[in-house]
Amino acid sequence: MSDATALQFAPPDPQRDAADRLSRLHGALELKSALLALILPPSSQRAARAFEIETEGARQAPSILVHVRHLPPAARLPWLEELLARMALQPVAIRQDLLQSTRRVMGARGVARPIDRLHWLVMRRGLGEKPTVSARAAATGDVSEWLDTDLLAIASYSAFLSRMVPVERAEDDDAKPALAWYELVMEPWRGGVDLPACDPPGGEGMVKALTTLQTLSAMQRPVLPRGWVAAALKVQRRTRLADVAADALRLSCALLDTPMPPELERQFAGAAALPKTADASGR
Repeated sequence: MSDATALQFAPPDPQRDAADRLSRLHGALELKSALLALILPPSSQRAARAFEIETEGARQAPSILVHVRHLPPAARLPWLEELLARMALQPVAIRQDLLQSTRRVMGARGVARPIDRLHWLVMRRGLGEKPTVSARAAATGDVSEWLDTDLLAIASYSAFLSRMVPVERAEDDDAKPALAWYELVMEPWRGGVDLPACDPPGGEGMVKALTTLQTLSAMQRPVLPRGWVAAALKVQRRTRLADVAADALRLSCALLDTPMPPELERQFAGAAALPKTADASGR
């Protein structure tokens, strides 16, 4: 049997078909549909209805949503980043319209998930929003070189992450893994300023902590995700992070403009089948 004949009889591969479809998206309405689909909360009828309303003018939106749902979990963020880069080339009005639609889809459930807040910040950054703070000059990773305000920001942002790392939890779920993770993360920073117990901040508090962390030097910032990942793997007693934990930490690395630790990077490697090249028509 020839290779061409074998391909004709090959079983369908929804994940491969999804990657192929997404690789050919370049129009504004198609990109908007895919990006909203990628951040769509699962199992929410209100969010699904909001998606339908926000993509009414996009004829391909339903099929794009189906393709996105076929992506493996580790492929969703790489595709979000890829398609954000394409959307960033669109006019300002189109980008602003996407952000307004994103807010409405995220708010359709009545309450934003912790991961929604990270998606929102990454989308704003990916669509061209400039950082409001600048990183400091080079510094070592030694604890003695860190300001008290840095340590308090680490505590606050880590407490926010504890809603998703090591595993996602609802308000009434067992908090022991999250508390154990937080204690492991904060252990190296204790001894100077009195650090608070794990108390996840609201959206405004999270952004304030993140803004402080974004001022850290390029040598300081990588220390944080290394600690977050190592503690999560230790608490889970696994070699692979939970999907929501991996997403939260990848998004955090993007917001801190710092590389992912190898253990986190391996979780996403090869999952997205991103295109190497594509011309303006998507071919």
